[in-house]
Amino acid sequence: MYRLITILLLVVSLPSCCEKKIYCSSQVLDFAFTGFDRSEVRSFTLRRFKKGDQWGPVLDSVQYIYYGQAPVTSRPDTLPFADYRTVGNINGISAGNDWAIYLPATRKTYFITSIFTDEKKSQLVRCGDDITGCSSVITNFAINENWQNGGFVFIQKGKW
Repeated sequence: MYRLITILLLVVSLPSCCEKKIYCSSQVLDFAFTGFDRSEVRSFTLRRFKKGDQWGPVLDSVQYIYYGQAPVTSRPDTLPFADYRTVGNINGISAGNDWAIYLPATRKTYFITSIFTDEKKSQLVRCGDDITGCSSVITNFAINENWQNGGFVFIQKGKW
C-alpha cells in the first residue's frame, strides 16, 4: 500500500517539476514626437529594413494616424506613439531590424538603427505555463547616427 502511494505521489509531483525553455522577444522601442505642430505629426510611415541595410529594399511598411485626445496641458506639443492607430502588422520598433520613421508633412526621415538589447535570450518556466512571457529590454540604439540609452526616445523637431 505504501509503495502504491509513493508511486502515485511521484507520478503526480513529476510534472510540477518540469520546466520548459521559452525564447525572449525584443521589447518595443517607445517614442513620442515633441516640438512639432500637430499637423506635422498627424500621420507618419514606419518602415522596416534588413539590419545594416536601411538604404536597401523596404521589408514592411505601415502608415500610422493620430487618434489620441492628448490634453493641452503640461506638454501640449508631445504626442506619444501609443496614441497612434494603424491597420497593419507592425506593432512597433524592435531589435533585429533597422527602421525609418517618415513624416510626410515635413518630408523628414528619422532612421533608428543598431538596436541593442540586454543579454536575456531565454527563460525557464514551469511546463503548462502558457501565460509567462519573456522579453529583452532595449538598452541602446542610434537615431540618425546619434547614440541613445534606454528604450524611449523623444523625436524632437529640429534635432537630428
